[in-house]
Amino acid sequence: METMNWDPRALFDDEKRLRHNVPPGTRPLSFHRLGDGAQHADNLFWGYKPPWYKRGPARNARLDTVLKGSPFWKPLLARRIIVPADGWYEWTGEKGDKQPWYISPKDGQPILLPGLTAWLPGREVLAETGFAIVTDDSAGGVVDIHDRRPVTLTPDDALEWVDPETPIVEALELLSTARPESAFQWWQVTRAVGNSRYQVPDAIEPLWLGLK
Repeated sequence: METMNWDPRALFDDEKRLRHNVPPGTRPLSFHRLGDGAQHADNLFWGYKPPWYKRGPARNARLDTVLKGSPFWKPLLARRIIVPADGWYEWTGEKGDKQPWYISPKDGQPILLPGLTAWLPGREVLAETGFAIVTDDSAGGVVDIHDRRPVTLTPDDALEWVDPETPIVEALELLSTARPESAFQWWQVTRAVGNSRYQVPDAIEPLWLGLK
């Protein structure tokens, strides 16, 4: 909230709690200006499944499909949110023997992930009103961990992204100015993070510090 100079009153509700391990299907804290245009923070559902969609909820919105005006994402382009985080997890290895990695910025500052949502204030929080995080192709060393990564915005661009006065065309241009791969670092972490119930601060500690 300090990074974005966000209204601290947005977190008066004790239910808006932070977590150490946040997988799709849960309700991460999200910043938005939906509804009355004021700054708010709400726990929204990570995953979007419109009523007509036959598959499971989409957790990511590919940047290339968003920019091409995909009919899946086009209705949500005016409902933009930011999901704050310290970093994110990716897995390498074969199914049944996957190793999680934690990826975070070298400067230790929070990352600000742009998202698209079907939710509006007053609506129930579920998959039909959920959100997806915008992702792009990985480059540099990150591609060795995963071929895609979330788009990460600077604080100024994040504020412009959620501003309801920002035209959609200008908002989409912000997605092409994400922080580069060289700004990030990564290391292996405990496999316990594969269980969403593992909510311990050491979930991001490097394995070489003694975790197994």
